[in-house]
Amino acid sequence: MTVGVETAALESLVAELQQENPQGYGYLSGYWDDARQGLDNTDRNYARVSHIYENIPDPQIGTRGLGQTLVLLAEFDVLSILTNRNNATIYDLTTYDADRLRAIGRLLDAQ
Repeated sequence: MTVGVETAALESLVAELQQENPQGYGYLSGYWDDARQGLDNTDRNYARVSHIYENIPDPQIGTRGLGQTLVLLAEFDVLSILTNRNNATIYDLTTYDADRLRAIGRLLDAQ
């Protein structure tokens, strides 16, 4: 996929989220960078929200909000969910796509 096509696809996903899930859009636009810091600094291949959260130097979000943000990022194919149970969601960070997250972040910051 070329960069222009990828950007257009991401723009469409972001616009769709903003229209269909304004609260989710608010989480993603407000806290994508906290999620990025936590994901970039986590040395685990598989992690719970608490593991990712403890790797955010100065969090602007709580663990619950981070969890909602991570679920949205999974829907955007930034990472995968290994298991999803009550209070035990485990994220597969071997699938983490930092470039995709940064591209989404740039789109969110430009709005």
